[in-house]
Order: sequence, then C-alpha cells, then structure tokens
Amino acid sequence: MTGGCLCGAVRFQLVPPLRAISICHCSLCRRSGTLAGAYTAVSHDRFTLLDDRGLAWYTDRNERERGFCNACGATLFWRSSDASISVSAGALDDPAGLNVSAHIYVDDAAPWELLATVAPCESMSSTA
Repeated sequence: MTGGCLCGAVRFQLVPPLRAISICHCSLCRRSGTLAGAYTAVSHDRFTLLDDRGLAWYTDRNERERGFCNACGATLFWRSSDASISVSAGALDDPAGLNVSAHIYVDDAAPWELLATVAPCESMSSTA
C-alpha cells in the first residue's frame, strides 16, 4: 500500500495489516488539518519512506512527532514512543479495505463538526 503528499515530495509504503481508521477530534489533530484527523497505523517495521525530500517533523505539546510536507503542507503522520506510526488515511493512494473503527476525543470536537451518522449523498462525487 502506498501514499504520499499533494506535491509528491513525500512518498511512503505500508505493508499490511493496518489498524482500522480512528477519527480523532482532539484540538491538535483539528489544528493540523482543519477537521478531525483520520488515521490508520502500522508498526515501524512495516513502514518505509520512499521519498522524504519534503518531510518535516514537528513535536507537539504532548510530545508526539507530527510529520508533514514542508512543500505543500500536507499532514501525513504522527508518532510517539510506541512501536507504531499513525498514517493519515487521506494520504493513502488507495484506502480500499480500511474502515472506521472509532471516533476518539469526541468531547473535544469543534461545535461545527457533524458527528451524527448520515447516509452518503450519491449525487456528490470527488474530482480529486
């Protein structure tokens, strides 16, 4: 499974199995991407950077390192001292087969976030 940033300055490969997606509503995830963060995770030995020329790291107030592209600004990863790295589900080239397993820090969600489960609107589609 591969992925990367908007401009291609960061590319990576993941070897399944990957954790199901957790959607985090904490203020740090929201500030790093304007909305809740959707992350899967994989052990470090199943994660390979293919191109890191744009990769930069920022250590947040909780001592988590957050990886992003310093060219296009895409949010890509976060890691702490454990054995895994969390990867933005939106950065995956083909996220087929991954499902959302949990919403976390829901009490910290912004008041404008829609947290109720709604049926998808079939008339809307992405052009990306």
